[in-house]
Amino acid sequence: MVALVLTGCASTPPDRRADVERLTRQIAAMPGVHAAREDFHDSPAQGMVDFRIDVDVSDQLTGEQAAAMVARYLVGLDSGTFRGYRAELDLRRGWNVFAVDSGDRRIANIDQLVQQARDWVALRHEFPSSTVTLRATIVHPSGPLAVQEQGRSNTASIELPDNADYAAVAAVVSTLSARFAHLAAMEWKVTAGKLHPGQITTTRRFPTAAELDVWNKLNADQSIAHIDALQINGPVTPPVWFSEKTIESRAVALAMQLAERHLPFVATLPAPVLYSASDQLSGHIGGGGYARGPVSVTVGGCTPRDPRVYLPIPAEQALIDRYAKCHR
Repeated sequence: MVALVLTGCASTPPDRRADVERLTRQIAAMPGVHAAREDFHDSPAQGMVDFRIDVDVSDQLTGEQAAAMVARYLVGLDSGTFRGYRAELDLRRGWNVFAVDSGDRRIANIDQLVQQARDWVALRHEFPSSTVTLRATIVHPSGPLAVQEQGRSNTASIELPDNADYAAVAAVVSTLSARFAHLAAMEWKVTAGKLHPGQITTTRRFPTAAELDVWNKLNADQSIAHIDALQINGPVTPPVWFSEKTIESRAVALAMQLAERHLPFVATLPAPVLYSASDQLSGHIGGGGYARGPVSVTVGGCTPRDPRVYLPIPAEQALIDRYAKCHR
């Protein structure tokens, strides 16, 4: 399925319903399309000047067919016909989505978007039992993305089937690193199935082999039942963050035991590396990167804390003294 959305500027653009319907028919007639429909709004008073074209694509869709659809859409935008509208293009097959949320300005990276359509098809073929979502990388010649565009560009996710575990997550990430390295700059999320939760999120690079080795070791040791998350290049944390959540008890003492078992593995990686263990995957790390509860240790670095909010308990402080580098 393909979807297009366009939203209005300050001045009121002319009604382009007929043009949207024409573009929808053109895409509907292309190879690889099962059906197409548009969702059009021309209501400036309500702040709704946009359109979306949804296209259901074939299971046998090829990369070149997807690329042709995206190219046709972008040619329509580049013509200036839809100036003043906000546009989005989605290709869909079941829950799998490729989206081009192009906003209401010109696009500067047309070739990249067309290639990413091919990549989405290749990812679906590579991981046929998973759900693959890719929101294309949008670049405007006039400047950075608008606030309302944040989070709707340059993101990708792979949701594995229900029975997939941490090893399957590591295998997917290894494949991404080996075969889709050109997509590493995107914001990625790879999640295990519901029966064995766990996730790896990345931006600007994929995990190294050594980081994935630690990921596998932490997950494999279930002497204290827990689930894991690995984050690469988060916005407010060190470049690498392993977070563990206990699942049979919320007791801090249990999280401390888990930290004592697993910090030696984390400490084998180049510093700094943040490690947290608690009753939640957020690790009691606040929006500014400050720790607000136990257990948080930055190996080879120092976890920021606001003493007015939280000071490490003695057992946690012992781990900080052993693994961290904090100036007192």
